[in-house]
Amino acid sequence: MMTDLDELLATARAMPTDARLADMDAAVMAGLAQRRDQITARRSLALAGLLAVGIGWAGSILPAAPAQAAPMPIGMSDYAPSRLLGQ
Repeated sequence: MMTDLDELLATARAMPTDARLADMDAAVMAGLAQRRDQITARRSLALAGLLAVGIGWAGSILPAAPAQAAPMPIGMSDYAPSRLLGQ
């Protein structure tokens, strides 16, 4: 029985290998790098979402100051071209 296994392994060793197997290492490593990049992108997106929710929640709980209308009447701004040119 052991000699049969040795003969089968010797026959398999003597067979030519498939040419596609030579490029298999590069394809596997490229796939792993792509998967790692996808995981990193998902984590970054989740972190940004959590940060946005946290900032929004904190801003709604602790407002800086009550809202007030500006004392300037409706009309021209101080940055209007006619005011900047002195007219």
